[in-house]
Amino acid sequence: MDFTKIKSASILTLATELLSETSIIKLPKGAKYSLQDTLTVLLHAATSTSNSPESASNDLKRNNLDKKIPSSDTINTYIKSNTTKHILSSFRNINQNIINLWTCSTK
Repeated sequence: MDFTKIKSASILTLATELLSETSIIKLPKGAKYSLQDTLTVLLHAATSTSNSPESASNDLKRNNLDKKIPSSDTINTYIKSNTTKHILSSFRNINQNIINLWTCSTK
């Protein structure tokens, strides 16, 4: 993806784009939840005081009765199939994309 063409984006949109290219979150065939559903929980956990996917999932389920919200166990299943080496390599790649985007925007 060419991130230099992005003018503005939500954190969820940017995270979806960056993580969809790395396959850190591996959705099985026929998964009940989308990558965006999963990232919504993770971003809520990262930005809430509980700092926990389990609390974030429960909080989102309680406040969004009409939405599909995966449990923390489901999210863990999507992530744990990766090796530590793959996850670290993926985040290095994501960081490099962000640095490249930042560098292009400051020129």
